[in-house]
Amino acid sequence: MRSLSLPLQGLGAVLSACLSGINDSDLHARVTSVIPVLDAAAENYKLKAAIAELHLIPRVTTVGLVSKDELVALYADHLSATRGAARDFYDKIKSAAPFAKCPLCGVGRVAVLDHHLPKRRYPDLTVLPSNLVPACHACNDTKGVRFPRTAGEQTLHPYFDNDLISTRWMKGIVQHGEPVVVEFVADPPSPMTPVNLERVRRHIRVCGLDLTFAANAVDELDTLKMRLTELGAKGGADAVREYLLDRAKDFVDRPNSWQLSLYEALAADDWFVEGGYASIA
Repeated sequence: MRSLSLPLQGLGAVLSACLSGINDSDLHARVTSVIPVLDAAAENYKLKAAIAELHLIPRVTTVGLVSKDELVALYADHLSATRGAARDFYDKIKSAAPFAKCPLCGVGRVAVLDHHLPKRRYPDLTVLPSNLVPACHACNDTKGVRFPRTAGEQTLHPYFDNDLISTRWMKGIVQHGEPVVVEFVADPPSPMTPVNLERVRRHIRVCGLDLTFAANAVDELDTLKMRLTELGAKGGADAVREYLLDRAKDFVDRPNSWQLSLYEALAADDWFVEGGYASIA
């Protein structure tokens, strides 16, 4: 997980660009007529997101005289379409993620914009920039159309949940055996409110971070076996542990990354540093 700054693009500018691409005069007039309602929904979203109450945002099927399908089409036809009238806004929001890393997992490469609250459930938020998050295909596809019904079901929002994102809660657990496997779970070292703990666990499930992180760990372990074997032969468990802790230090600025959780888990596991690394596949 990584935090992002709120998009600089405002709803008004995005709507104006979308409207410029609508040739149907009737649809143009109807969308224009609901702009005040969309503005109000945007303001309510901002207020609720700031206090982690997005589960209280009402789901709608129409906005005034504009249907759900017509609102969703604003996004599909004018914002995300390659030659859409508002495509420039899409590209700017998408490119805001540093190094093109998906902020939902911190692993994948940004490929699309994810609707934090899904557009089919919240069509009044379909082109709201603060509801559009750069994401990789894996997170976007795995997250799908899930939406929160309770406070604890809210997945983490890169624009609004900086405090929770920067709080340590991811932990690696070494499973002894052949081959060695590392699992990733939410197990914060410091007390966390029940709602926040439920939220981070929900985020792991909804975005599939446990599977993504475990897969990356398998690859990383494969690169470690020879090095750890050499260290163990020369300096024993202490040398292996020291090396793993040094590697962990490279990722302390990413408190919930798979790398930090992996290396700390390996370093803390006596079985592993005393020779368990020989069981790496």
